[in-house]
Amino acid sequence: MRVLLLNPPSERVVIRDYFCSKTTKSNYLFQPIDLVVLSGWLADEHELSVLDCIAEALSPTTALARIRELDPQVVVALVGSVSWKEDHTFLRALAEDGRRIVGIGDVLHEAPAERLADEPWLEAILDDFACDSLPRYLAGERTGLAGMSVREPDGSITTLPPDRTKRYRVPRPRHELFPTRGYRFSFARRAPFATLLTDYGCPYPCSFCVISTIPFRTRDVADVLEEIDHLRGRGVCELFFMDQTFGVRRERALELCAAFAERGDLSWTAYTRPDLADDELLGAMRAAGCHTVMMGVESADDSVLEEYEKGYRASEVAAAFERARRNKLRTVGTFIIGLPEETESSLHATLKLAIDLDMDFLSLNVAVPRFGTPFRTRAIELGLANSHELVMDQGGEDAFLPTLTLDRVRMLELKRSMVRKYYLRPGYLLRRLLAVRTWHELKGQVREGFALLAKNS
Repeated sequence: MRVLLLNPPSERVVIRDYFCSKTTKSNYLFQPIDLVVLSGWLADEHELSVLDCIAEALSPTTALARIRELDPQVVVALVGSVSWKEDHTFLRALAEDGRRIVGIGDVLHEAPAERLADEPWLEAILDDFACDSLPRYLAGERTGLAGMSVREPDGSITTLPPDRTKRYRVPRPRHELFPTRGYRFSFARRAPFATLLTDYGCPYPCSFCVISTIPFRTRDVADVLEEIDHLRGRGVCELFFMDQTFGVRRERALELCAAFAERGDLSWTAYTRPDLADDELLGAMRAAGCHTVMMGVESADDSVLEEYEKGYRASEVAAAFERARRNKLRTVGTFIIGLPEETESSLHATLKLAIDLDMDFLSLNVAVPRFGTPFRTRAIELGLANSHELVMDQGGEDAFLPTLTLDRVRMLELKRSMVRKYYLRPGYLLRRLLAVRTWHELKGQVREGFALLAKNS
């Protein structure tokens, strides 16, 4: 069967993957991990092609012409709440053109059966890309399809929850089918780079995060190494691990790091948690080629961390960033601002903490009521969101929540001010310049810096 993996066109640079869509906060764009993983499941059995309209900056008209040239029978399409109106229009046109449409994305995550009922042009919804349900569905199977919602021949809809086994295997993803240009990563030291997963979902209950709603599973180490060695054979040694928390399974993480260190040519970035980031793990990551570690700080207020079930305190965060510096790793702190309790005073405290942590990079995410999360339920109960609101954007360019004391306009003003105050410190700028190690990194930092400031002017 001719199958197309599609990242649809948009007027803006949008990121739709891993059930979390947003506008890019600066200018970065990485391979959509859902489609990367699905390429491994589908390539052996089907005539598979990939069209990333965001990476290639394609207009809807050009994208439609390209799709007609490929002439797929089935289109597996990413969608996002941040771009739902555009996605809906484009994919409905494809369905009217005779294509079978399978959708995956955050806007379909919370109530897939209801979404299928509302959208007759949509044949099925995939809510788990780390299992074999999609290839089995395309082969004609209709039972035991974990993490899928399917429209039956009689018009009824069948939905099964995601796979809850503890481990998963995936055939080698076909990175070679994705564009060779158009992807940009703020922290990459070399080009080209690739995005990959060593595990799926998350075992932690952070109530504002959609990944906490996805059952956690680990991927076989042999599969990970096969994928990496294939990339190395193509000259790709710069990697971005999109695991939500590298090191959840300590011994497995150390095994991966030892295997990476043996290869000796990898350069990579990963997320982890402050309460996992001890000297043993950070030292192993550094020895394995990791140069940048991202950790969730979220808030300077311990009561907020407790309310949203982060599982650690601000003092643990500060200690973790100190350990990362001691192990000569660059640090990225991610913060969530604009929760219902947020005030101007709490935002000032957050900025002070960010500066005190002496991070290399600051990432501010504006609170949005992600589909399927406990936070969405609470935001609706507080009257800050409504159950029919589909568009949301944690990048802060589009729709996001007001707080109990700050409207959207003031919230956006304060967010932009925080970015400028953090990044335009003379001492910080000098330190960033002196820390650059490659020409590619310098160009990327300058490009991303100007884009970030332009979006926050």
